[in-house]
Amino acid sequence: MTYKHKCNGLWTEARFNSFITSALRNAHGKWGPKHKAKKKAWVSHGKYKCAMCNTIGPATLPPIKVDGKRRNNACVDHIKPVVDPYVGKTTWDEYIERMFIEEEGYQVLCYDCHSVKTNEERAIASIRRAKEKENES
Repeated sequence: MTYKHKCNGLWTEARFNSFITSALRNAHGKWGPKHKAKKKAWVSHGKYKCAMCNTIGPATLPPIKVDGKRRNNACVDHIKPVVDPYVGKTTWDEYIERMFIEEEGYQVLCYDCHSVKTNEERAIASIRRAKEKENES
């Protein structure tokens, strides 16, 4: 049974964690050093250089889906992941410290390179979680 003890007993711990994570991610979107890092990767009007493959590409790409939304092609990425895929989330203090970093801790990646890096981190985390679950048994 999941006990509800946050927000006057309405939220589970997982719901509370999701709420805080969302609020921090929203604040991170306004973080100055992140924008300075993107500005450093700027080459010319609407063109950015990827730190991984060194290609110069447009800031946005045409949509994949029918929703009509363009895709970001100049992704500002944490060089050191906010949540270490080998360890997982530890404390809120560490999460915040690793999220709100100075501009040298960021890199601008094209959509493809960012997808590759993100998928590699997710695969590592997935293996770690499977091992943790196995050890619980």
